[in-house]
Amino acid sequence: MNPFVLIGPAGMVAVGALSMVIWHRRSGAHGRFFFLGGCVWLLAVIPKYLLDLMLTTRLSWWLYGSFGLNWTLALLGVYLGVRTGLLECAAAYLAVDRSELRHASVDEVIATAIGFGGTEALALGLPSFLQMATYMIDPGQLELLDWRHYVEMVAQLNAPTWIVAAPIIERAFVLLAHVLSFLLIYASVERGRPHLLLLAFFYKGLLDFPTAYFQWLLASGSLMTVYIADVWVVLLGCLGLLWSVRLRRQLSAP
Repeated sequence: MNPFVLIGPAGMVAVGALSMVIWHRRSGAHGRFFFLGGCVWLLAVIPKYLLDLMLTTRLSWWLYGSFGLNWTLALLGVYLGVRTGLLECAAAYLAVDRSELRHASVDEVIATAIGFGGTEALALGLPSFLQMATYMIDPGQLELLDWRHYVEMVAQLNAPTWIVAAPIIERAFVLLAHVLSFLLIYASVERGRPHLLLLAFFYKGLLDFPTAYFQWLLASGSLMTVYIADVWVVLLGCLGLLWSVRLRRQLSAP
């Protein structure tokens, strides 16, 4: 087992926690806005989880049987993009339109977005860290897993060290994407520009569109896929950062 693989999930936790601490110190935004962001994330992720539980796997098999691999990856990408864009933007819109965010400062909206992305990073990283640490401390627990999960977990625990940066990079740049999405939705409500809400939906959907393809590549045995996927996330995250800086300046102007 490679103990250094714990750096990956630990880094995800650090991204989630430190982003909130740093923005709180820099902006002075109250902690309730980060908490609100976490609640918005829950509001978005619960229906996503239910869809994955009841529909996504069945849909993927039906698409594969009907259209073959290439069309399945493309159509499943569209489905995942629409699902993510619709649910996450709808949750953020409700928060902006129906809560104190409607009259909040731009920095408080950013705090909510960071709470959203930070909670997501914590929710993904912490269970993974605890699970991997448990199996490293007591490898006998692996024998209790069914064969498929046993193979997956052993592969994770023996992954090369060079792979550990991938999930940390992904979480950091996805968080920037969440900030842009929230600012676009806030600007849409505050300035009465519905097209900005559509832009947020399209942007979030674009982030998840290649997910099915990357998962297929990873299942094919190429660990480098995680960094190929990160290139896509980094590009959209950098776009999110640059656009967010511009939007923050515009929305802060009297």
